[in-house]
Amino acid sequence: MGRSFSFSRLIRLWVLGLILMGSGAFAQADGGRTGPDAAEAYRQLMHLGQVALAKDAPQKAARAFARARIFAPTDLRAQLSLAEAYARQGQVARSEAFLKHLLRDPAQGDHVDAYLKALSKLQHRYPVVASASIALLPSTNIANASSETVFDTVLGRFEIDGGGEETSGVGVELGARGTYRKPLGEGLSFEITAALNRIWYDAPELRYWRGRVTADVVGVGVAAQWRAGSHADRIYYDAVNGQSADRIALGAHGNWSQTVNETTRLTLSALAEYRKYLDKDSLSGPYASLGAGWSKALGADGAGAPRGATLSWGGSVERSKPSLDYHRYWGATARVGYAQNLTDTLRGGVSMSATLKLYDADFAAVDYARRDEIYRFGVSLSDSRIKLLGSTPKLSCGYKVQSSNIALYTSSTTDCRLGWSYRF
Repeated sequence: MGRSFSFSRLIRLWVLGLILMGSGAFAQADGGRTGPDAAEAYRQLMHLGQVALAKDAPQKAARAFARARIFAPTDLRAQLSLAEAYARQGQVARSEAFLKHLLRDPAQGDHVDAYLKALSKLQHRYPVVASASIALLPSTNIANASSETVFDTVLGRFEIDGGGEETSGVGVELGARGTYRKPLGEGLSFEITAALNRIWYDAPELRYWRGRVTADVVGVGVAAQWRAGSHADRIYYDAVNGQSADRIALGAHGNWSQTVNETTRLTLSALAEYRKYLDKDSLSGPYASLGAGWSKALGADGAGAPRGATLSWGGSVERSKPSLDYHRYWGATARVGYAQNLTDTLRGGVSMSATLKLYDADFAAVDYARRDEIYRFGVSLSDSRIKLLGSTPKLSCGYKVQSSNIALYTSSTTDCRLGWSYRF
């Protein structure tokens, strides 16, 4: 009798797994199944997941725990088990993102303390996280050459070197990033991050290295997340003879993100730094910017918007004050974006922005100050069916038109980026 009962249970478990694999819409309108059958299915799936974890099969465990959550969307045990399975797969960033998502969900309000403890535990167990990235950078104007051929000044007309000679090409960007985290308390941590990027083009004068080190205090709460700290940047053009755009920047930064309601989130950011150009001292000086943005999930209130539709908008102001007065400017940018799921796996987005820069003093050799208007139009696309070491590449392209009353700075270009990032 005992053997027959065990075999029957195995058959039921196998049939249940087939049903779940073939159904993408198991949850009902109330957020989950109810009743004795659902309770039994939940129990069996949780058991499957725990057995898989014990056998060091975290991917199989994650699938079982994710299906268990269909029957119990607010069950803490299923949530923490899924986060643990992600972490055991080596996807620590995914585990943390999942816990932070739960923190922001009003329906999960009873478990806030548990989520914060789980986040702190993850950082204790995995104090170092790292990532690597690669991107292809095709462009119709890799050197950002002026589209004008002549520059009229009070001294006469001059030909612009390379004006009207846009050169297309493809660059490559390789990146590596590592972060050390130390928990300071529940919802609070200290982070040190080092990043190094290599940008390579066929033209040697366009190749450079960029390194960045940051030290931040990071806070995570129910409705808000924030980060504040200092940074050091270094840009180095290794193949340029003579003057280059080599630069060192030292400064402070911060951002704050707040959930306004179930569908809307507000973000504020600030940056202040001193930029030192090693070969062009006239460009050296302080720089600061302030930004604000909003994002709204559409359709969450039953409005009938496409699944996953998100509308975002915002703006920023900036001030650059290098030592040479006619390079100093005030700038303002407005932007808007929209993204939605086009299919079950395909997600697309569009964006637009407009920037105005007003300079302080008359430009050299003319009797008026420089004024720039910059317009950008972008699209992006990603398909979750395409996986590379567990991550999905993303394609984004943008068309930029820059008009200026100084012919040297009038240009247009189409830039694309096919990027992929892998987190260790």
